[in-house]
Amino acid sequence: MINAPRRHRYGMERLPSSTQTMAGELHRRIARTGYAGQPWQARLSVEQRDEFRRWGQRTFQLVIDYVGASKKAERQLLLDEAEKMGGLYGGEASRAGLSLAETVEAFLFFRSPVVDAIAGHLRKRAADVSDVTSALHEANAAIDQVLLSLVTSHRDGR
Repeated sequence: MINAPRRHRYGMERLPSSTQTMAGELHRRIARTGYAGQPWQARLSVEQRDEFRRWGQRTFQLVIDYVGASKKAERQLLLDEAEKMGGLYGGEASRAGLSLAETVEAFLFFRSPVVDAIAGHLRKRAADVSDVTSALHEANAAIDQVLLSLVTSHRDGR
C-alpha cells in the first residue's frame, strides 16, 4: 500500500510545480495591481514578509493537494494542516501589529492566484465544466476554512 501510486482527481497530479505556477501568477498580479503600495505590506519587515510568503505558499499548496487528493482521509489531513497554517498566519500577523482587516486583505490578495492556478491547469487539460466547477468549489471551501482559522487565531493572538 505504501508504494501504491496516489490517485488524484481532476488530473491534478499533472499540475507541474504549482508553487511556481502560483508564483508566476502572483508576479503578474503584483505588476498589474501594485503589491508594494499595500499598507499591510509596508508594516512588515523583510524577514516577516519572507516568513509569511513561505507560510502562504505552503498553505496554498496544501489547498491544491486537497483538491487533487482522492482519499477522504488524505483530504481531511491536508485540510487540517492548511487550517493550522491559517491559524499560524493569523496569530503571527496579530503579533506583528497588523489589524484583522489588514490580515484578511493580505490573505485575499494571494487567494486569487491559487484559484487561477487550479483553473488554468484544468483549462489546459480541457477538463469538463463539471470538473472545473467542482474543483473550484472545493478550493474555495477549503480556502474559506483556512480564512476562518486565520481570523480566529488573529482574534486570540492579542
